[in-house]
Amino acid sequence: MANLQSFSIIGIRLWFWPNDHHPPHFHAKRAGLWEIKVRFLESDETMLEIVWAKKKKSISRADRNLLIEQVKKHRFEIFREWEEKVKPQ
Repeated sequence: MANLQSFSIIGIRLWFWPNDHHPPHFHAKRAGLWEIKVRFLESDETMLEIVWAKKKKSISRADRNLLIEQVKKHRFEIFREWEEKVKPQ
């Protein structure tokens, strides 16, 4: 597991799995509430995929908007990290 270095959000863990798959993405987790895949090269509407959530649609609008905003701001750096840290299967 490799932590995302391009940006951070307090209370949300961000990481890549080193032998993950395409499309390029990272994982985000708010402990005990949810985990999502963030497909950072996709549009706002398709970027976030819920892996699991304690309650259906439990990702707050604030968390969702913050993740999307940060991805858009740091997309190039995130992709560079993906290329360095992930060896797709």
